[in-house]
Amino acid sequence: MLVCGDRTVSRAELTALAAERAAGLAARGIGEGDLVGLCLPNGLEWVVTYLALARLQACCVPLNAASAVAEIIHVVRDCGLRALFVSAARAEALAGVDQVLLCPDGAVPRGRPVPSRGQAAPAGAACLAYTSGTTGSPKGVIQTRRAVRAGGANLAGRLRLGPEDRVVTALPLAHTYGTNVLNAALRSGAGLILLERFDAAAMAERAARHAATVVAGVPAMYRRLLLEQDAWLPRSLRCGLSAGQSAGEDLAMAWEERTGAAYVEGWGMTELGGMATLAAPELAGRHGTAGTALPGVRLRVQADGNVAPPGTPGELQVHGPIVTPGYWNAPDRGAEAIGADGWLRTGDVGVIADDGRVRILDRIKDVVLCGGYSVFPAELERAIRRHPAVRDVAVAGLPDPVLGEIPCAWVVAGHGAAPAFDEIVGHCRALLAPYKLPRRMVLVPGLPVTATGKVDKRALTLTTSAEEPYVAG
Repeated sequence: MLVCGDRTVSRAELTALAAERAAGLAARGIGEGDLVGLCLPNGLEWVVTYLALARLQACCVPLNAASAVAEIIHVVRDCGLRALFVSAARAEALAGVDQVLLCPDGAVPRGRPVPSRGQAAPAGAACLAYTSGTTGSPKGVIQTRRAVRAGGANLAGRLRLGPEDRVVTALPLAHTYGTNVLNAALRSGAGLILLERFDAAAMAERAARHAATVVAGVPAMYRRLLLEQDAWLPRSLRCGLSAGQSAGEDLAMAWEERTGAAYVEGWGMTELGGMATLAAPELAGRHGTAGTALPGVRLRVQADGNVAPPGTPGELQVHGPIVTPGYWNAPDRGAEAIGADGWLRTGDVGVIADDGRVRILDRIKDVVLCGGYSVFPAELERAIRRHPAVRDVAVAGLPDPVLGEIPCAWVVAGHGAAPAFDEIVGHCRALLAPYKLPRRMVLVPGLPVTATGKVDKRALTLTTSAEEPYVAG
């Protein structure tokens, strides 16, 4: 069962719609290995087209529906799409693109020929997923059919999804996490209640109407649900799935206290086609960890060039069938990220405990190097969130002429008086070593987020000066 808006589609209907669309694409010359862009909002048309491409063994290139025209054109030119699905609203702006624009509602006139085939996708490729591009132009990550299938099966298995479950989500399907949830639902036979975009009230209403058993989201979504919807969740709910960013124990405990449903965290990335680790809902002491490795996944921590023992922080590395074979037309980048032994260097700093549980500390590039010390923003965020006057917080590094970098905290105040900088520092002093304390603080009305729901720290740092120790937003 798939629920999109007011329309409910059975599994049999979904299969028939996908077969019909696949036949239409095949008639226009689309087949195995062809690269086809999918730039549509969450909804039935997205799912139908995705399944149709899978039937043809074509390679899906998902793009966020909110992408700027320049971003879409970059992808079109970078991989040489043969066809591009867009909404009618985007078709006019992309009229100059030398590609086929296939609108599901038929708004674009038929008869435009499919461009002759250029470079085909690598054998076995299911998706070419472009990274966010926050550090440069987006690069295409090759995701194999084997990895996509394993991702869906692993997620469904760890959450024990079955036909009796109803999963509600507003995750963008163009993002790997979103397609991972979609494939888990399809694999298990669970119903999927799909929202076009996140809205706390709308999600509450849909969850109650359809007796949802699982919510899938990112920490920012859960915080808004807890803030805006006091008694919104149905008693049928048993699990809240979270990934994308570390949530912190405060959010997990608040969620479970309010809802009675387990809060489970997972960890993955585009290069893994989904999740590599996930906490089981029944696992004791799961808070603050991303669980254990999923079936077929091997993990290790690399520190100072050597494999580190349990409990030692370092770069998390992954091996297994879920690992990408490389990047589109970027062999140098692939060689840099994936060793000759097949281990992927994830760029995430973490710790693996003796029992295999993984704790994510931060991205290597996000670690603040302050006066020779490494400050992990996620750790400082967890401490600041424990202050009663703080609703939310993000921490990132700002340049400093003496220390190199300093940790700055962007704080969203809760109800009542906003906390003072000295108050926050004093609060953190009781929880953290002195070198981990914030050196700057900015009060903001809210935290900006990216199209995938993650806090956009780059946007925060670009609009903040490091000159003053305290700035009221």
